[in-house]
Amino acid sequence: MNKGMKTLALVLAIGTTASALTSCNAEEYTYPDYHWQEGLIVTVGGKNYEYQDIYNLLLGTKDSAQALYDIAEDIAAQLAVDVTDAMRVDAEEQISDYEDTWRSNADTNGTSYKEEMEKGLDDEGVEDLDELRIKLLSKIRIQANEDAYTQNTSAPAGEAIYNISEDKTKEYVETQRPYHISHILVNVDAAATSSDSTALYDGHISSDNAKKIANVVKGLASSDTFGSVAQLFSDDGSAENRGELGGSKDNASTGQAIGMELDTGFVNEFKLGVYAYDALLNDSVEDTETVKETTRMPTSGEDSSASEILAAQQWNNTDLAQGKVFGIPLSVALEMALVADQEKSDAGLTIQDTDETQYPRNILFNNYFNNHSLSFIYDDSADFIKADGSNNYDKLLKEINATKPEASTEDVTLADIQDPNSTYYKRYTRFNDLCSQLKMIDESKFSNENKKISDNLYTYATTTENYEGEGLVALGAGQKILTNGNGEPILVTRAGADSYQGIHFITINRDPFQTYDANHTPDTYYQYYRVNLPKVGGTGADTPKYAENPSYVNYVQSDPDNNSAYQDRIDAVRAAVQQFDPNVKFARFEDNLRKIGEKFKSLGATTVDEVGKKLFGAKLVNDGEDTWDIIARYIQTNRDASRATDEDSLDSSWSTYSKLLNLQQDITPQRVIPTVCISYFQGGEYSEEMEAICHVKK
Repeated sequence: MNKGMKTLALVLAIGTTASALTSCNAEEYTYPDYHWQEGLIVTVGGKNYEYQDIYNLLLGTKDSAQALYDIAEDIAAQLAVDVTDAMRVDAEEQISDYEDTWRSNADTNGTSYKEEMEKGLDDEGVEDLDELRIKLLSKIRIQANEDAYTQNTSAPAGEAIYNISEDKTKEYVETQRPYHISHILVNVDAAATSSDSTALYDGHISSDNAKKIANVVKGLASSDTFGSVAQLFSDDGSAENRGELGGSKDNASTGQAIGMELDTGFVNEFKLGVYAYDALLNDSVEDTETVKETTRMPTSGEDSSASEILAAQQWNNTDLAQGKVFGIPLSVALEMALVADQEKSDAGLTIQDTDETQYPRNILFNNYFNNHSLSFIYDDSADFIKADGSNNYDKLLKEINATKPEASTEDVTLADIQDPNSTYYKRYTRFNDLCSQLKMIDESKFSNENKKISDNLYTYATTTENYEGEGLVALGAGQKILTNGNGEPILVTRAGADSYQGIHFITINRDPFQTYDANHTPDTYYQYYRVNLPKVGGTGADTPKYAENPSYVNYVQSDPDNNSAYQDRIDAVRAAVQQFDPNVKFARFEDNLRKIGEKFKSLGATTVDEVGKKLFGAKLVNDGEDTWDIIARYIQTNRDASRATDEDSLDSSWSTYSKLLNLQQDITPQRVIPTVCISYFQGGEYSEEMEAICHVKK
């Protein structure tokens, strides 16, 4: 190997290619400064080493372009940062630490200080303390450059509160589209549909599952907050954070994150359901085309490939893509608890040839909650409570008389069901319990302002003659939908993964596609992620009052004596913005080139490409290509690969989701047991016709 190559290895070691080199003798080392010589990397013992030397060394390996970039990145980082006295002190302190270690090792190993020093220097790939000092100082400069980039607060005067760096915060929001989301998860015992399609229409849940679903809905329909209900009932770890969900960018120091992003690995029903809500159902989103494009919702055009056309057809065939969503009556959700334990008839008798499939809780679950599309809970209390506040027993009597035993000839009357000795008395008391709960709801939690939802609710239906599946039927316009108390509808979906099967109740605290102010300026959405510390008595951006000027940080109340909750959330925002770009090193490198152009006017270059060509524009003898061209192509190739990976992941998710929804709407309406079978189960008697309809097995 050429003399001095070990010192060249010292330079490369700062990057990632040191393993490609071996040791030789070291000579005098000179790192280039602003007195640039074209193509020069390092001078060793009077000999100049250029990019061509590195390229030749690594030619034919996958690391050649990366090696060129790594060196350029480190050179640019050091040229952009001046050496300070503090950096020199830091390097000397690290040298002292090395020396202390060598002395200690000499005492422990029974060797000399010189032997331990030589071994330590060799481990670092350097020949002497001067080279070690150079290596350490290079690392310190590079780290200082990285810190300055990620912690930059160079915003216009008066706007610094909105940024880590204002530009990077905006870029983070525009690129990742973060949702600040809370949810409640109720785990259920039903099987996963991925392994058994019958689970789409014949899911079995436990009594406890049914009661918890009812309790969650009851709490959400009361004056309780979404967060307090989540804290009490959610089976997810987010319960301790009042349902707030973290994304994929967890802050290692705080364990927090700031929501759902484009690359967050939530289940399709959750993640894509939220995207579909914004693109198709959210009245507050004006630019729905941006939602569709950003989230990769399947579409096709004249230039679409065959696979893109098929994906669009699969998605467009779903009820959800057509704006049809499922309605869950509030009464059904509350009734889940009232029938949760019923596994025998009202008379206490085991019903021959039935099993869990016919249990009332499972019939309600499969008709209303076992739905992988989007559902919304609507207020149907007017069907149970008359205008004067009395219970509507006509509804109950109509149901009973429609399903009474064939041997009965006379209609059941109110007096009959009020008789404690009547076989219908249990239904009468359950009906009263249900009406009592419906009278206690907080009507302010229900709204029909979002017409796209209120006017487009559907449910499974059966014909009145033979109860055969009829598919979806509309519930009628103007339905009042359960909200989080701030007017935002609560989304409900059935989902699951390897670790759970469950029902999600989802509320969006802040939506990246929704406009919130009178001027309809969504480009100010990034201000929600300002990182200033809310102050007691503060106003404007400094207010701790979320309702006055919402932010991710002031979403919670903090102890004014230590502000730890606020600080944790500030740290989480900083971490998300600093770490969102998997290719952040390229952005930092380009930023350094711009700074070098401003710092060294003699280069006569200002743009990234101009500075890059000035610094790294030497021709490579082997193929005549500029070093800068290889570096620029390496950057673009990596960026394109990352973008393609993210897009492929979303495309695959939409395809899987579309297929599941198509399967659900193909088989569920025809195979789910109609709700009328609950009355037959409670009465304990099936006609031959109803045995088939209710899946009673002989």
